[in-house]
Amino acid sequence: MTSAKVNSTGIAAYAPDDPALMALRLAVSADRLAMDKAGDGDRHVCESPRVASETLAFATLISQTYEASPADMGVDAAGKDRPAHFITCAKGDIGPSYDRGSWIVEMDSDTIAMNWFDSVLLILKRVR
Repeated sequence: MTSAKVNSTGIAAYAPDDPALMALRLAVSADRLAMDKAGDGDRHVCESPRVASETLAFATLISQTYEASPADMGVDAAGKDRPAHFITCAKGDIGPSYDRGSWIVEMDSDTIAMNWFDSVLLILKRVR
């Protein structure tokens, strides 16, 4: 995890880069996604994920999801169209459900943005 963004203009359950959020880790395999805190049993698991992908304006997705501007969320790189992946699960969840499921946006080849609970936007970097 590299960053956790929150709406700076509203009431938030978390502070930006809150340590509780920075401990989250996303594990990806062919048939499941799992988000957990390092060393904690609290998990969100998505079994048999189905993914619908499209390229869209990241700023628009932020505004629709959080009812806040990218600037309010502390996101500088929102001005470009980016690949977005909407995820639904046969069982479980991998975050709050947006209109078409939870979502992940590709920021670059090693970094994603992911909607999370309590109006949090997670920025995650691949660990190799």
